[in-house]
Amino acid sequence: MLAGLAIALLVAIATDLRSRTIGNWLNTAIAAGAPLFWWVSELALWPGVAIQLGLAALTFAICCLFFAMRQMGGGDVKLLTALALWIPPAAFLDLLVITVMTGWVLTLAMGAWQVARSGNSGPVPRRDLGVLIGCTLIAAAFASAMLGGPSLPLPSAVGEAASGQLPLMLALALLPIVLLLVVTLASLRILRRQKEQLRVPYGLAIATGGIWILATGDLVSAMPAGALG
Repeated sequence: MLAGLAIALLVAIATDLRSRTIGNWLNTAIAAGAPLFWWVSELALWPGVAIQLGLAALTFAICCLFFAMRQMGGGDVKLLTALALWIPPAAFLDLLVITVMTGWVLTLAMGAWQVARSGNSGPVPRRDLGVLIGCTLIAAAFASAMLGGPSLPLPSAVGEAASGQLPLMLALALLPIVLLLVVTLASLRILRRQKEQLRVPYGLAIATGGIWILATGDLVSAMPAGALG
C-alpha cells in the first residue's frame, strides 16, 4: 500500500511538471486507497478513522481559502486533502512543513530562472537575478537544516545564563529568523515586479513532502498503538 502511494506521488510530480495539473483520476485513486489502508492497518473507526476524516475535512476547508485567493491550484487542494486521509496528524504536520519549505525554495528558483530567461539587460535585472540566486541558496540551506532537525541554541542558553552568555545565545537563536525574514521580503519585492505570472508546480512540493514522510517511516511510527499489527 505504501509503495503504491509512493508511485502515485511520483506520477503526480511528473504530471505537474509536464502540464502544471494533477489529474482528478490520480487524486481520486489516492483518496480511494485510504480506506483500504485503514483496513489493512487495522485502524479503529473511533477515533482513528474519524480523526483522518476530520483532518481531511479541515485540510480541504483551509486549502479552499487559499484556492479562492489564487494561492493554490485545484489539483493541489485535492492532492493534499487525499494525503490527509492517509497520514496521521503528527506526521501530516511534518508533511506541511516540508511542503512549505520545498515550495518556498522552488518559487525562488523558478523566479530566478524567469528573470534569467527574460533577456533584459542592465544593472537592475542583473541585480535582481543575483539577489534571487542568493535568496534561493539561503532558502535551500535553511530548508536543509530544518529537515535535518537541528537544535537551536536557545535551550542551552538557559543553562548558560549564569556565565553571562545568554545575550549571545539569544542572538544566535534569532539570527536565522531575521535572515529568513530579510530573504523573504527581498525575494517577494523582486517577484512582484515581474510582468509574467510565475506558475510554480506546488504539486511537486506536496508530493515531495508525502514521499519524505514515507521514506523516513514517519507515517508508520505515527500510527496509533495496535495498528499495523
